[in-house]
Amino acid sequence: MEQKELEFLNSFTEKLADTLVKQCTADKMLDGKMLLVEELNEKWRTSAPEYMVDAVPQIAEYPSAAIAWACYVGMGAAVLWDKSWGDYKDKEDWYSLMAKPRGFDALDEYVVECLVGYKLDSEENQKLESTIRKCAHTAQTMIRKEGIEPQSVMAFHLFARVVKVFFELGVSLELHHRGYKYVKVNLNVEGEAPVS
Repeated sequence: MEQKELEFLNSFTEKLADTLVKQCTADKMLDGKMLLVEELNEKWRTSAPEYMVDAVPQIAEYPSAAIAWACYVGMGAAVLWDKSWGDYKDKEDWYSLMAKPRGFDALDEYVVECLVGYKLDSEENQKLESTIRKCAHTAQTMIRKEGIEPQSVMAFHLFARVVKVFFELGVSLELHHRGYKYVKVNLNVEGEAPVS
């Protein structure tokens, strides 16, 4: 990949993440920033190929779901990380933990009901679903504005970047829901660390 293309992808990814954080903060679902967990980003790297196999064929008919389901995978990953990291840390493909029980089409419902613990008809789930739907719509609008040729190599790379942002967004939404936030810590070097 050329440097110019890489710079475009990096810039788009940053702009998308910033826009989604602002949207979710306005919806009172985040506090102005992503809550990133490197262990979970590593799990995404090993799970993303399987996600892409299921999601890419959905892009033409169900682009919102193809994008948004990565957010639900992130939420499920955050639940497993928070509750049972020891049980799951050595599992390579976390995506299958969420997709296999009900299949790709109902992955969102499985994560919401069985991992997050919301009833599908609950007010909490309706608010969550509305926020994720708006975020997916925003991402689609931003992608369209770039005028990338559909089904091109660049379109694939852009989609891969978008779903990674949505995975991180899902992790952030669920950790925020569980009370995690960044606080300043002093460990010889001043920095930030997520705590509950």
